[in-house]
Amino acid sequence: MKRVLIALFVLAVSYQAGTAQVRIGFKGGLNLSEVRTDDKEENKEIGIRPAFHAGVITDISLSSSLSLQPQLYYSGRGAKADHGDHKDIFTFHSIELPVNLLYKSACKSGTFFIGGGPSLGVNLSGKLEASDDPSENFEFEFGSKAGQIKRADVGFNVLAGYELKNGLLISANYTRGITNWTNTASQWRNNTLGISVGYFLGKAKKK
Repeated sequence: MKRVLIALFVLAVSYQAGTAQVRIGFKGGLNLSEVRTDDKEENKEIGIRPAFHAGVITDISLSSSLSLQPQLYYSGRGAKADHGDHKDIFTFHSIELPVNLLYKSACKSGTFFIGGGPSLGVNLSGKLEASDDPSENFEFEFGSKAGQIKRADVGFNVLAGYELKNGLLISANYTRGITNWTNTASQWRNNTLGISVGYFLGKAKKK
């Protein structure tokens, strides 16, 4: 999967150097992040952690209705866990690179788009905060040993949205994690729903 992501990114850069129309933009918004494990009882205790994301978008036009859209942004992820007698907050700071293939349909005031593709995440840091006892707070270690968290995270992203003719856009995406973040048999996968607003520099040209 990592090789697929790299190949798609190289394709995007190569195509940018050709005759394709390329636009650069910015996006930011709300993340609603959660974790799914292989323990049904534990999943009942896990809730959504709100955070934010912000970064850049590149839109590479392939045809009048298709485009390739690599994105690179900071993403807050993690989850909340309510154990009854105490609550824990799992906070992760990550960089994400989704590469989406979009289908576009022109409307009177702008363009509707929908699509998806692979997403590669890199965990930069993480911590656990215990609401009842701050002495139990700790920073996660990253690596391949038991007890550590994996830095790389591969997932699949789907999104839909609407872009106005002046370059303003609003979108929603859902990233489903594939990678087990732990180095044990116990499963821990992060999923994120994102709601974004953004702006493209330069107007899209008709083909």
